[in-house]
Amino acid sequence: MIRAEQSMQSLAWTPPAYQVDARGKVIGAKPPTLNNWGRWGEDDQRGTTNLITPERIAEAASLVRSGRAYSLAIPIDSNAPVHHTRPRAMRLNTLSGSDFVAGSAVAHGMVPGQQWTDDVIIMALQGSTQWDGLAHFMLDHVMYNGWWGGLVTAAGGAARNGMEHQHCSLVGRGVLLDVCRFRGGEPLPGGELIRADELDEVARVQGTVVRPGDIVLIRTGYLGLYYGLAGERQRENEWLATQPGLSGDSVSWCHANDIAALAMDNWAIDVVPFEDPSAVFPFHHGAIPGLGLTLGEFFWLDDLANGCAQQSRYEFFLTAPPMNVSHASGSMTNPIAIL
Repeated sequence: MIRAEQSMQSLAWTPPAYQVDARGKVIGAKPPTLNNWGRWGEDDQRGTTNLITPERIAEAASLVRSGRAYSLAIPIDSNAPVHHTRPRAMRLNTLSGSDFVAGSAVAHGMVPGQQWTDDVIIMALQGSTQWDGLAHFMLDHVMYNGWWGGLVTAAGGAARNGMEHQHCSLVGRGVLLDVCRFRGGEPLPGGELIRADELDEVARVQGTVVRPGDIVLIRTGYLGLYYGLAGERQRENEWLATQPGLSGDSVSWCHANDIAALAMDNWAIDVVPFEDPSAVFPFHHGAIPGLGLTLGEFFWLDDLANGCAQQSRYEFFLTAPPMNVSHASGSMTNPIAIL
């Protein structure tokens, strides 16, 4: 479908010029220049999390020394930041203490003196601290490893590259690169660019070595600014309109270092405004469909950063698995870093 302008679309349609085989691969699809297609087999749906081997997980467990645990998740509530394309979280009680006090019909037949409560939550799977899965981004209708983008449908979800393939992964050695502290400690403003050579310099100054299979966390301090806006929707929208983030060429840094996953304390990894206005989310498009790199957003890193600075070490055991949601393009998570 060809869009005439934002929120409008033409009634005309030209069928795609490619074909899809019986497995769901686009025939003749060419991978991006930087890619991991076929590296873990033609049927792979996990990408770089394959680098987190049992041996590396066992080694990462030895990083637990003080036993101090830090949650990297933001609160899930109606005031939390969320991308404008997604609804804010809603939590509703289906059974409350008031039902029993008021003699609601739901309480009839219960054992006298016994009560309980239940609640539900309605939210986007990528509406909090979350992982972008490998079905989340595609290039020219093609996902990571050559799978056809049309395999992700509204009715069935992601028939390939779904988050269920990651539910036992994203546990291992975590490394924090504290760009915010490196630059003096003030949160980076929106639009501030972070390049690959700066990531190397931050690691050097911290005395940190980025190793294959690492889950790399990059702190800008930007998420902390949001919680100073006191629920003012207009200012919150301004916060979401820009962000400090990575340059498009940082994809090659991730590839060269063989990192397993990358997460940041902003809302979409890429710097916004984009370096080139014609290239929207270039880091996402290079990392997910090309490398098969799982990306994390809205990670709360300020408390962990203070803990790392106090102990003068920026490596830790990290457990951050997604929820085991079948055929999902992404998932919320409650990452726990243990020093």
